[in-house]
Amino acid sequence: MSGIERLAVVGAGSLGQAFAGLLAASGQSVTLLASAATAARLSTAGRIRLRGVVELDAPVAPAPAGAGVVGLTDDPARLPARAGLIFATKGHQLEAAVQSVRAAWPGAGDEASWVAGVQNGLVKDDVLRRAFGERRVVGAVTILGAGREVGGEVTVYSRGMTYLGEFPSGVSERVSEAVALLGKAEIPAEATADIASVLWSKECNAVGVFGVSVLTRLSASATMRIPELIRAYLSLVRETAAVAAAHGVQVGDYAGFSIRTYVERSDEETLARMLAPGPAAPSAPAGPPIMPSMTQDLLAGRPMEADEVFADVAIRAEKVGVSVPRIELARDLICGLNRMLTAGAVKG
Repeated sequence: MSGIERLAVVGAGSLGQAFAGLLAASGQSVTLLASAATAARLSTAGRIRLRGVVELDAPVAPAPAGAGVVGLTDDPARLPARAGLIFATKGHQLEAAVQSVRAAWPGAGDEASWVAGVQNGLVKDDVLRRAFGERRVVGAVTILGAGREVGGEVTVYSRGMTYLGEFPSGVSERVSEAVALLGKAEIPAEATADIASVLWSKECNAVGVFGVSVLTRLSASATMRIPELIRAYLSLVRETAAVAAAHGVQVGDYAGFSIRTYVERSDEETLARMLAPGPAAPSAPAGPPIMPSMTQDLLAGRPMEADEVFADVAIRAEKVGVSVPRIELARDLICGLNRMLTAGAVKG
């Protein structure tokens, strides 16, 4: 099944705005489905503002909009036909977003449209399958990094890499089409025949990075300069990789997360390589350290994707009989923090 005409995005947080803004800036037609409040705010501003490694203002207008303009709507019925629909909400917002979209889209006779989720964790694809059916779901992983600023603009820290592939494996024409559309927007993208390996490898990195960063409130770069915290990261990676192997998936080395190397190499060798003095890095722009997305949410007082990342992988470990005591400890601490956060008892 192929023949999509455009990409569309659900969720106007930092990631959704970054995808939509870059697609529009490349002269493509793109629709962004936002909450009513966010749609009103962006409509008043008249544009999406991207800063950081990207410097652009993408105009917005009510959907459907012309090429080069982000078509903005809060009505799922206005999503385009024959589109690849990327869900970019937070994980805990995905179920509600999916149900809202599925009630109105895709329309009768639209056999080409497909959906993908770029949330952290693995449960996202289960949610999409239940709503849209197996054949409409494309596997997706992104490490495009972005964060919302108080003034309304989005800071893009890195264009990263976005991976797309078919379940359970393979590269299709629709995957290749989507990779080409993302590439035209200067969003680095790659088609992969083993999307399960990419998904689990990113999950290894997410469990490790979030587990250490959220509990220390340190940036990822800061944690990777402290031997004890590097060991903590590696222990969480190893446990997650063991769960993946029990599910028949071998982790790999991908842009931004060299998981197979970490698993196969001894911790002592990894520590020596990470802590070895190297050439002086170029001066970074002044400003606060870049925090992982879950730590950003904690510090901003927003709900975290704790269940979708930590609780879910612990459940998957139990199903295959793999012991994950460190993940379970991180799950209990972070899910407990999240419960307090949503009750208003934790402040950034």
